Amino acid sequence: MLTLFALVLGATVSDASKDPAAQLARKTLAAELGIAESSIRVRSVAAAEWPDASLGCPRKGMQYAQVITHGHRVALEAGGRVYHVHVSGREAVVCDAPKEGSEHLVAVARLSELARRDLAGRLKVPVEKVKTTLRPHTWPDASLGCPQPGMSYAQMETKGFVIELEAGGKKYRYHSDMQRVVPCDQ
Repeated sequence: MLTLFALVLGATVSDASKDPAAQLARKTLAAELGIAESSIRVRSVAAAEWPDASLGCPRKGMQYAQVITHGHRVALEAGGRVYHVHVSGREAVVCDAPKEGSEHLVAVARLSELARRDLAGRLKVPVEKVKTTLRPHTWPDASLGCPQPGMSYAQMETKGFVIELEAGGKKYRYHSDMQRVVPCDQ
């Protein structure tokens, strides 16, 4: 029954990332955020239909042909955030693309990617095998909660993120301000 259901949907959850619409969506989002495609996880792919050529994501000041457009809604996860990309043929639109002034979101995605790549290198595993989640955090000083012996740190509140990673069934923690990422065992 599950196999029949998967055939009706066109893909199972496990092979959704192999779907051509998902591949184009990942490529488009990676270019938009300036991150590696491998750091983007496909959450879902669903058939869709829109009343015009905007793919359901109209931009201000643009005019679109009023034709029924078939395609796919693709939900992707990057840097702890879910993005929605609409795809039709060779066209893909990031519907909730970072707006001007939201460089913060792009920076967070890059910091997450830096932590993933660092851990993958240390463990000698493919980056794709490292899963990540982020949560905001404020530390009492510039050590980011990971003080090194013999070092002194500016005594000021430092905002950033706890980046929790998982690889091979083990959990790892990195801390970040908006400039750097440091591994932290605490």
